Amino acid sequence: MAQPKRVQNFAQAALYTVVVVCILVAVNYLANRYNKSFDTTSNKRYTLSDQTQKLAGELTQDVTISYWNRATDFPQAHDLLDRYDNLSQRVKVVYQDIDKNRTAAVAAGVGARGTIFVQAGNKKEEAKSLTEEEITGAMVRALKGGDRQVCFTSGYGDGDPSDSEGNGYAEVKALVEKNNYKTQAVQMATSPAVPKECTVLVVGGPKRN
Repeated sequence: MAQPKRVQNFAQAALYTVVVVCILVAVNYLANRYNKSFDTTSNKRYTLSDQTQKLAGELTQDVTISYWNRATDFPQAHDLLDRYDNLSQRVKVVYQDIDKNRTAAVAAGVGARGTIFVQAGNKKEEAKSLTEEEITGAMVRALKGGDRQVCFTSGYGDGDPSDSEGNGYAEVKALVEKNNYKTQAVQMATSPAVPKECTVLVVGGPKRN
């Protein structure tokens, strides 16, 4: 009778092993297919804001977030960027090794380690820092159609956007260009109509009528 008992125990152990393996395979499959994280902290410190979640949930086109840095610095970005990656199937995060892909980095316009680009279609915007505010802001800008342009009036003694002395507006021009606006001077003396490409019109202290 001892032999059948051992066979029975072996069969039960084998069955349990098969069941456990099946469960692990199923869990692994679901984890890879539905990669989600849950924030159990009281203040939701590891959760993206409602505005960011809403933006991702309403995407109608693919968005790619490219992070350019040394591979050894990738871990510091995973915490935030992986949350974007999990928001929507339309959001993709790409980690680019700036040392191994120097030619591609130059072609992409990477100026320093830690550069972040957000691209939607043919529109690419840079996030100035590794923060939700900057990355979501870059997403919004990339999703908006057309270039945003700040126009400076000229012809009435207005402040000159190319002048860094006195009442010049060179610092203002530099600031808006840092925020991904294009700039141009418009001659209002000859044509009082505001050009249609101007998103913002700056009337820089005219000194005569």
